[in-house]
Formats: sequence, C-alpha cells, structure tokens
Amino acid sequence: MKKLLLTLAAASSVLLLGGCGSTPATPGTQTGGAGGASSGGRSAGGAQGTGASTMSATNSGGAGGSLGGRPGTGGSISTGGMGGGGTSTALQTGGSKGDAGSSQTGGGAGGTGGRASTGGISGSGAAGGSAGSGGTSARGSTVTTGGVTSTGGVGGNGGNTGAGGGALSGNPFGCKFAWGEPSPATSSWLQWVTNWMGQSIKADGSVSSCETCSWLQQLSSTNLVPAYYAYVIGFYGHVNGLPDGNQSSGPNLTTGAGTLILGAANSGCPSGQICEQNKIVQAYAYYAKQSHAAWPSKPLIWLLEGDYVQYSASTQTQPLSYQQLGQLAALITTAIKTNMPNAVVAMDHSPWNADDVTKSFWNAMKQANLDLAWTTGVGNNNGFMAAGTNASSYNGKTSTYAYLRSLTGLKILVDESAGASQAADTWSNQSAATINARISDGVIGINVSGAPSNYQSNVAGLSPQLNSTCP
Repeated sequence: MKKLLLTLAAASSVLLLGGCGSTPATPGTQTGGAGGASSGGRSAGGAQGTGASTMSATNSGGAGGSLGGRPGTGGSISTGGMGGGGTSTALQTGGSKGDAGSSQTGGGAGGTGGRASTGGISGSGAAGGSAGSGGTSARGSTVTTGGVTSTGGVGGNGGNTGAGGGALSGNPFGCKFAWGEPSPATSSWLQWVTNWMGQSIKADGSVSSCETCSWLQQLSSTNLVPAYYAYVIGFYGHVNGLPDGNQSSGPNLTTGAGTLILGAANSGCPSGQICEQNKIVQAYAYYAKQSHAAWPSKPLIWLLEGDYVQYSASTQTQPLSYQQLGQLAALITTAIKTNMPNAVVAMDHSPWNADDVTKSFWNAMKQANLDLAWTTGVGNNNGFMAAGTNASSYNGKTSTYAYLRSLTGLKILVDESAGASQAADTWSNQSAATINARISDGVIGINVSGAPSNYQSNVAGLSPQLNSTCP
C-alpha cells in the first residue's frame, strides 16, 4: 500500500525515480523510468505484511495556483482560521476554545501574523496564552475535542512540551540527531520507528478501526517515538480502483485521485468548496482520536501523504489547484491536532519537483499548521537530497536540505526508502562532519530501511561527535 518513496542510490550519477509504491511489503524491485524535469514517485513498502508493489507518479508541474474551493463554513478554517483573531473553531466537537466545555488552561491561541480568513496559520511566536500544561504556543495551538485537556499544545516552530516531557513540534526527539527504522523495530538504541497508517479506510470513505493503535500500545513500554506514514488518500484511492501509478496504465492515483478527492470524498461539502466534512478529513479525525486514546501523551509524528503534490499534477483528470492542496492540508492538520494534542505533523516534500513547483507547493502549505517537513533523500551528496542532483539540474535551486529549511522554516525528517525500493545506507556510514553538515541544513533525523548489519555500531561511533539539532 504506500507512501511514495524514492530509490536514491548513492552510487548513481542520475536520479532514479521509481514510483509511489505500496505499503506493507516484502522488499521488491523498483519499476518506472528515470524522472524528467518534473516526474517522480517513490517506491514504498514499510509496514509488516506481504504482497509488495511499487508506484510511480508523474508530477508535471501541477495545475497552477488558481483559487480553488474555500475551506467551508460552520467552524471550518475559513471562518476562524488559526491565529489572527485568536480563536480556532475548526473541527471542534465540544465547545470553542476557552468555552466552559473546554478544559484547556490557555484560552484562545492568538497570533501576531495569522491569516484567520484564509485558514492560514498564525504568525510564528503566537501570543495566545499557554496551551495546556506544556508551555506556550508558537504559530497557534489548536483546540482539543469535547473539552479534552490539551496537555502540551500543538506548537509551531518553537515547539511546546507535552505531558511526556519532550518537545512536540520542532524537536520531537529532543536535541540529538535521531536514528530510526521501520516497524517492527523496537531496539532501545533507536530513537524512532515508522509504520503505515490508513489501510482500514473503506471505499465509501468511512473508517471504523484503527489498525495501528495496537502497535502504539506495544511501543508504550519503550522510549521510541512512533511515526505514521499517513497515507489515507492513497489507501482511499486503492479501494476505489486507483492503484499506484506504475501498477496500471489505466486509471490510477496519478490520474484519478483529484476527481475522487473533489468528488465522492467531498460530497458533504458545499459545491466547489473543500470543507471539514470531506471524507478524507473525517478519516484523519477518526484516526487521530483513536490514536490519542492509545498514545495519549508522548509525541506521535504524522508523516503526511507521500508525494501529496501529485494531486495537483497535470496528469490528473481533475487536478487540485495549489490553493486547494493547501486548504485540504490545513483541514487534515487541524483534524489531527484537534483530536490528538500530542501530534507532530509533517508534510512531504517530493525532491524531484521542478523549482517552480517546489515554490508554489510550499507557498500553498502555509495555510496548514505544520510542525516539520519530511522528504526522501541521501546524506552524502553535498546537501542535495537526491543522488546525482547538482546546481545545474532542473531542480538544482530548490532540491537542497538547506533550501527546504529556509523556504518552509521547518526542521526536516528524512527517510532513505521505506520498503520495496530499499536504497543503500548513505547516512550511518558517513563521517561526523558530513552528518553535522546535514544537521546544519535543518535535518533532525533519518529513517533507514534495509539497514546494514553494522548500522548500530556506525551510529554508536557517530553519535558522540554530532552537533545538537536544537534550537
């Protein structure tokens, strides 16, 4: 099933773009041709299981930045936003922030630069009171559901501290560079572990079970920070006859997902608008509520929708505009944080995007209250995410970690590949100077799939020499 994960072979002199692949999988082979100026995709696997498959996406620049549907009414982001006026009403089910039904102690999340009417985030360094028991809010803390106490807020770039004592947003691992592996890893020397989420969504968009919640409970006795490859849109497409892009030359996620997102999934919203009744948004709200019950205090990272940019690609029968991509991302993020105050939300960056696509995409993502960016990339290419990329490449201006950090203002999590297209490790086998350079670029952790046998010993030798990832 999936997250679009790129095979980035460090020894290669070109960027191999293999496709947006499938989820729980045994290692498979990468398929798909070499990416052009705006093509891409990531092969995937990730969670436990069998039946690997791969996927490719063709991102040919999106559909431009025309104004799309607005986030809706009745408490959706367009009528309150997060910031500006200081009240976030989106996706609340039990009283607005600061009402009698809410047990938050911080009142409304203010903001010094919010865009309340457009669903934008509040300005960094928001001035709205404390966000529960964990510190003050940066970029506007979202409200909890039904009077549930917000035990740590959901901060922005500064990061709040949750009940578990760790920073929830900019540095969910604390100040050390974090080393991870996919589930079922539980080794105590690791800092984080990933798993796929969203497989239980049905063709009608309903979801009634949380397939990852028992996994969270199993991790409760460890010090590992769990991370979801949150792929609800992809799985929703799969059960509606839209396989990953390189599984079928007919209808697939790279051609038909936009129509599904704006049509069947959006049937409960006013015409032309994406609103909180969108079935994808509601599915995220359900997963977040159930995940919070299973993992109530320590950080849980949500790695949103690998290759999310593909839903604006010109290959789509009905592509989303960049504005609509941002609106949907904002609603999803709010749904998660409303129902899980200890969530840390990261948006995916597809490293093969052309320079103009990268800029347009992340400008649209300003609507969402994101905590991190995440991407697939190598550690040993002078700061470029993809092997073989250089300054003269079609995306050479924007495909460095430092540029992504500067453009978004967010710290970066990286995976090297999570499943069917397992790339060689280009992180743990580097010098401390190389990894420190990535840290200075904004990278705070790497998830290595198919780790080498000496992964732990490599990390043990590197870690004492590595710089802090704070602030």
